[in-house]
Amino acid sequence: MDVRGLPLGWRRKGSWVVESAGVRSRPPLPWRLLVGAVVGFLRWFRGWRVRVRRPEVAPPSTQPLVGVFNHTSAIDGFLIAHALWRGLGHWVQPLVKAEVFEVPVLGTLARGAGATPVHRSEDAGRELAYDDAIAVLRGGGTVLIAPESTTTHDGSLLPLRLGAARLALEAGVDVLVVTHFGAQRGFSPVVRFPERGATVTMTLDVLTPYPDEDATSLTGRIAAIMLDRSAELRDSYPDRQPDAPWWPPYAVPASPTAVARDNLERYQDSMAQTIAQARERMARYALEHDLEQRLAEARERAHAAAVELAEARDRAQQATAELAARSRERAELMAEHTRERAGSLTEQAKDRVEDLTEQARDLGEQVREGAAQLQDRLPTRNDDAGGAESEQEPPAADGNG
Repeated sequence: MDVRGLPLGWRRKGSWVVESAGVRSRPPLPWRLLVGAVVGFLRWFRGWRVRVRRPEVAPPSTQPLVGVFNHTSAIDGFLIAHALWRGLGHWVQPLVKAEVFEVPVLGTLARGAGATPVHRSEDAGRELAYDDAIAVLRGGGTVLIAPESTTTHDGSLLPLRLGAARLALEAGVDVLVVTHFGAQRGFSPVVRFPERGATVTMTLDVLTPYPDEDATSLTGRIAAIMLDRSAELRDSYPDRQPDAPWWPPYAVPASPTAVARDNLERYQDSMAQTIAQARERMARYALEHDLEQRLAEARERAHAAAVELAEARDRAQQATAELAARSRERAELMAEHTRERAGSLTEQAKDRVEDLTEQARDLGEQVREGAAQLQDRLPTRNDDAGGAESEQEPPAADGNG
């Protein structure tokens, strides 16, 4: 809980309590109802299509950003908010003119969606909106601002105010420059009700402030990017209609007064000078930082090579350890097999010796039995002597004796 009795990451907006974009995983229900209703009506009932070209390096959804866009109709903010949520995972909290909050239902939904009212005619109201936007950015959220402060009257880019650049510089965040073409085909000064089958094309560019940049220079860079992208989108628009009332330059039925035209021309001259200075600084910065960029790339490559070498060393050590482990296992298996084989041969030798011993005993018994039988069959020595004496008796005397 914070000091106001609200959960961490939440803040109070009128009668609603909304969560910061850096903490919440999805937009609040009023935001989804409001944006979903507008986008759903355009898509399903009027056949609108939105094509978005993402930046080369998309910012993560947890990175706070100051989103700025060229203002051509009353619905372009809804289309951009939906595109940023679906494409980048950022749910934006827009800065809206205070008159919107006076509309009964729309004002309630805007408060619940986390929108910040801007009282353009009051200095205190502008500063309060500025402080609220800084709090959102430091809480990890993304704010959406139209630096022109009003819709364009002829399709050209109006002079940009410095508020968005001031926010980005004070909060230390990047600027997401959203440039679109085609949203003027509905709810705009020249086309009241949306046409059927309109296409809206968008480009997203991430702009990082220079270390010593001021709000005027950053605003000039934003305007330069918007002018370049607007020309690209207009030239590549899939439904080119140069004679259509919405194709720039177009004329608003209620043209500005002479004083307003003079002020606009003066602002445009000042903005043109700012843009020219910004382009010069961008070119100079690119030239000055070219060597630094090369050195940084070389360091990155060296670091990547060192990482690869360390990974290769780790893989070699791991392979060596695995090979040693397998060798030990194989040696142990061979030793065990040798012991088992030796034990088996020893048992076989013992059995063979026992068999031979038994055979020798049997043979000895047979020899003794044979000798005994042979001795029994042979005559004794006395019997031989008596026989010899009987054979040596003299012949009988004849009658002359």
